Amino acid sequence: MSEKLLADFLERYKSFTIIPDTSLDSLLCGGVIFKKLIEHGFDVKLSLDSKILIDYPDDPALTIGLPSVNSNKQLALLPGEDDNSSLTGLLVLKLDKLVGVDKWDKLSAIIAGLYKGLYDFKAGGFKGVENSFLKDLINDKVVVDVAGLRLWGSKRLNLATALYRTLMPFIPGVTGNIDKSMKIVSEVFKTTDPLNIRQKELRVDEAKDSILLFLKTLTEQARDPQLAFKLLGDFYINLSDLGVSGEIEANELMGSLVVLASLCRDCPFYVSLLSMEKSIILQAVAIYDEVIDDLSRYLSSQIDKAKRGEAVEGGDLIKRPDIIIDVLRYINALPKDKAVKLTSDRGSLTVLRELIRIGVKPEEAYSSCEDDQICPTK
Repeated sequence: MSEKLLADFLERYKSFTIIPDTSLDSLLCGGVIFKKLIEHGFDVKLSLDSKILIDYPDDPALTIGLPSVNSNKQLALLPGEDDNSSLTGLLVLKLDKLVGVDKWDKLSAIIAGLYKGLYDFKAGGFKGVENSFLKDLINDKVVVDVAGLRLWGSKRLNLATALYRTLMPFIPGVTGNIDKSMKIVSEVFKTTDPLNIRQKELRVDEAKDSILLFLKTLTEQARDPQLAFKLLGDFYINLSDLGVSGEIEANELMGSLVVLASLCRDCPFYVSLLSMEKSIILQAVAIYDEVIDDLSRYLSSQIDKAKRGEAVEGGDLIKRPDIIIDVLRYINALPKDKAVKLTSDRGSLTVLRELIRIGVKPEEAYSSCEDDQICPTK
């Protein structure tokens, strides 16, 4: 993502369309630049409709995570320049130099960095540009850095429930299986009441051996030697600016946005507006809390089919396969040459970013997908 190319594009065009793919990183990136440009008088639109790139190739467009089809009029912001940073992080860094950014923009970068799996517990921070934003947010008391477990809800729930709910990283045999989660907690912490073990009540100096055994058990269950490092190190986000007392875990917030984005066909666009409408944070967490138990059970029953490249049954819970893609991507288990597919009453479908991932030509992919980046597939 060249700062000069972006600056030149913004100097050349004051009216254009921003088109992100439906990964959380791209959605947050698109939302941040959409907000900043509107604040500075640009006439810009935010859309998921990739057909615009084919139907109006001479109209200027900024694509995020998607290749352009006319490099003279379309600028593509793509991963690759810095694999240690998210697109949102790189964009926020460049916008900070061009027009300035606020704490919410930096928070979007942090969430995108967590989504991309870029926090390195061993190094004590993010691998890329997000680390400077994290330090700024800690200094501003927007974020609290803690030596906690990155299990969804471990700050407010018992450990077994948080473990059962966590989708990223997905832990085979444990995610979506409350009985297995309670069994592990019971055996590790030597208790007959596993639902009474809460992270916030564990003192690290007294429970260090149990926590290490807990992580070792999960690592062996997942057969992933790096799992322990994916589960260590957390951030709590202060939500007082939204009129809410207390804090929320950054990883759980990231998860709630990933969940929300798959619950309806238009939900990714809704998520992309986070930078403009902060109340989406509270709405996403509330909706996530209602569906996460059913969703974790559902994914635990479908994940092996998705790994093999078989179509996953959609049912009534999710309307898009994005969350399945994200869960598999996080554990490096996406099928190599097959798009992740979801069956629905309209047949088998995937999403645009999956077609691009498996090598479908951009022109063909863009023309075959609907305006919400849902694409029919065999």
